[in-house]
Amino acid sequence: MPKSELIDLCRRYTGETWSGAKERIERLPEGSPPIPAAQGQQAFLESQVLRALLDHPTTYTTRPLRILRVIPNERRPVVRFAADSDPDGLADLISWGLFSSGGKHDLHGISGLRVAKDGHGRLDLELHGTNARIRLEGVPDRAWAQAEEIRHMTAVKHNEQSPCRHLGLTQGERAFAHEHGWFERQWQETAEFGSALLRRLLIFRSGADWLDMAGFTKHADTYGFQLTFAGTRWTDHDLLVEHLTHPVCGIALTEDMRTCSCSYGKKGCRLWFNGPDHAPGRLDLQMLEAGPDCEVAEYNQALAFTGSPSTQIARVTGNPPGMTADCAPNCHRHHDTVGHLQRVIKRREKELHRLRQKAH
Repeated sequence: MPKSELIDLCRRYTGETWSGAKERIERLPEGSPPIPAAQGQQAFLESQVLRALLDHPTTYTTRPLRILRVIPNERRPVVRFAADSDPDGLADLISWGLFSSGGKHDLHGISGLRVAKDGHGRLDLELHGTNARIRLEGVPDRAWAQAEEIRHMTAVKHNEQSPCRHLGLTQGERAFAHEHGWFERQWQETAEFGSALLRRLLIFRSGADWLDMAGFTKHADTYGFQLTFAGTRWTDHDLLVEHLTHPVCGIALTEDMRTCSCSYGKKGCRLWFNGPDHAPGRLDLQMLEAGPDCEVAEYNQALAFTGSPSTQIARVTGNPPGMTADCAPNCHRHHDTVGHLQRVIKRREKELHRLRQKAH
């Protein structure tokens, strides 16, 4: 394959700039795959980042899990968040989605994740006791300062330790590891599969024109993606699977089973895949239709409210921002997504104000 075609292909999976992908690929040893695989603790950290992002609500954005690109460097990959990500929402994702919270029976986030360096819109993160590293870019300094402030004030309130810069494991992390160490062993087994998905995350965007992506995890081995489409923008599931399993940049997935109504003229699919033998794990892929035009219009308005680019909104809804539509006869008639998002923002502001008052 000519180098220019390889670069174009690789960018569909990583979202890298053309010059960035070219420079990275040229540095790879002869015969290396264009998207190198992580191993050991590095793969574990990357899989845990994906798991945390899937478990934290990131809907109403045209970016997959808010991410603009993933640069799959071998030693320290880079995850860049989109510039249109809501800074306060991003602060919430980082403070409660990535860094650990809870304890003995309800630990959330990534145990042992620590900040090595921050500034200039970047966070260099490391996994305690290992050489595993990952860089987050596109994080406004204000968003990170707010995230760290929230965790510090919450820790003081509950007489706990904020995990962000803690030198060892927190009490909650140690308690969870003691009671549920088997979770980490299971996560270690599927780490290479999770890392491979993270490094190819942008194919879910370039390979399908979904309105909304919801992530989830199941058991200890399953990574889930639920894609919702406007009817006129439906992407055939076999086309997306073809991208996911591409012999050069994809993953050698094996289909396990499916429930699909496409052959009956309906649009609703759920497919389960097993990862390759060397990287075991499961992918649960769900594809749904949004419903009548009034529901698509509601997504259109929500995407505009959360700051998605106009071109992306038009691409996935078929209309520029500001789309309206009369309710269908069978519509539930409760279109309040923007109102819900506004209430979430107000609750977040009130909680931050309350924490600051108690801290002083």
